[in-house]
Amino acid sequence: MNSYCRIQTLLAIFMFITINVLFYFKYAYRVSFPAGIISVVSYIFFVFILFAKYGKIKTYISDKVIFVVTGLFVIACIITLFNIPKEVLRVDRWEMVQVFWDSVAKGLYPYTESSPISGNYPGPMPFYFVICYPFYLLGEMGFATVTGILIWLYYAYREYKNETFVLVALLLFSSLALYWEIFARSTVFLNASLFALYIFSLKDIKAMGSKQFYLSAMIGGFLFSTRNVFVLALIIWGLFALFREKIKVVKMLKWGLCFIASFIATFIPFILLNPSKFTEMNPFIIQSSVLMPFNHILFFVFLAFVFYFLCKKFTDVVFYSGLLLFLTIAWYMLFRLYNGGIQSYLDTEIDISYFIFCFPFLLEIIANKNDNDRQ
Repeated sequence: MNSYCRIQTLLAIFMFITINVLFYFKYAYRVSFPAGIISVVSYIFFVFILFAKYGKIKTYISDKVIFVVTGLFVIACIITLFNIPKEVLRVDRWEMVQVFWDSVAKGLYPYTESSPISGNYPGPMPFYFVICYPFYLLGEMGFATVTGILIWLYYAYREYKNETFVLVALLLFSSLALYWEIFARSTVFLNASLFALYIFSLKDIKAMGSKQFYLSAMIGGFLFSTRNVFVLALIIWGLFALFREKIKVVKMLKWGLCFIASFIATFIPFILLNPSKFTEMNPFIIQSSVLMPFNHILFFVFLAFVFYFLCKKFTDVVFYSGLLLFLTIAWYMLFRLYNGGIQSYLDTEIDISYFIFCFPFLLEIIANKNDNDRQ
């Protein structure tokens, strides 16, 4: 990729740190207020030292050390996951996956089956549950985030030189947000990583052969059938590809139709299973009220069109996608704070885990500070 400008890199670092600060303070505060402050200051100091010593990372830590740390990390996660019952945590993403696939196994329409514990309905789109199915079979959704981290480390190892790979690894391993993801059995990071890597792969779409071109559309349709928030990044990229990359309108239209067809295909089994119930309850209805009022959502969709005009190269697409996702979740948080006060952040009313949708985009911006970071 072309290099990011300094302001984009600094903003990405700021957003990444801000998200983790929200996690560190929220959960350390439950011990005590001083613990919250100390954890935040310690984290910021660690990240400051990490970037200050970036050029000497290779001297201190080799990629082999990171491989050992990664192995120990995976082992520690496995041991901890089997010792922290998922039922004790007030996060129901693992439960939604279980309700969904248990319902399918019984021949029931899954989107109208509520959780016996939380009373919530499965909200994500169909392919989300397909991605989660292997972890459902294993009986442990915590492995989803561990898998996402391993995928990202592999990507960083292949794409960047040693010190940048180590930098990314240390940012991941010091991120409380990801430990929360693992032990809360959440799935945001895995979904976000897969979709972000897909967006990155579209950088060379103009040079793709015909089969690869339409295969990318099919894969995109499947991946979009996870969370509708990804439409923001798709809008920015789609306008960039059409007007900056100068992909022919007819060709782009065919790509879009293939994308939509594969997206719709993920819903067909549920429409056929029970057409009337699909009309009554489906992921669009459930997700429409999760974050904020619909008119607020429309504003951020409009903002995606505005951000396109700021994109001069593909790296701008990555940056503004990450920025827009961050702004969307930040607005959701402010909206909830306005209605529920600071206690809604300290308790569980505000789900700050949605910020993790930004992580893969921010990490790509931080890592790719200049062309020399590429191997």
